[in-house]
Amino acid sequence: MDTMRNAAVVSERSPVVEPTGASGETGGEANELPAKVANEPNVRKNVVQTKCEAIPGGWSAEGTARNPGKKPVTYKVVVYFTTTKATTLDYAQALVKVPPGETVTWNAKKHFPAKREMLCPMPGISVVS
Repeated sequence: MDTMRNAAVVSERSPVVEPTGASGETGGEANELPAKVANEPNVRKNVVQTKCEAIPGGWSAEGTARNPGKKPVTYKVVVYFTTTKATTLDYAQALVKVPPGETVTWNAKKHFPAKREMLCPMPGISVVS
């Protein structure tokens, strides 16, 4: 049974580990991003971000996805990793399979030379099956 209600998409700044590049220096170089990102506004209410934090050598976002329907669903969640000045340095995506009436956790992480403080906006949330 789904116990998550009135969820909102959030993006928190929570630097836990100082991310560094392979050479140990603080990063900040932008990587190539996808040309198109699928987004279905009507399914956004089912996907919530609960963490945005540094990991060793990169950054991570995680949250929950719920399926209020009667059939299994797979969401594609695209997360951009941006500086506090809105420059997107990299991205990650997660395919999240959710059984009917269930809520599951998801995680999207990427290893890249990140800044000390980053944001994790989600420009694309869509149903892929």
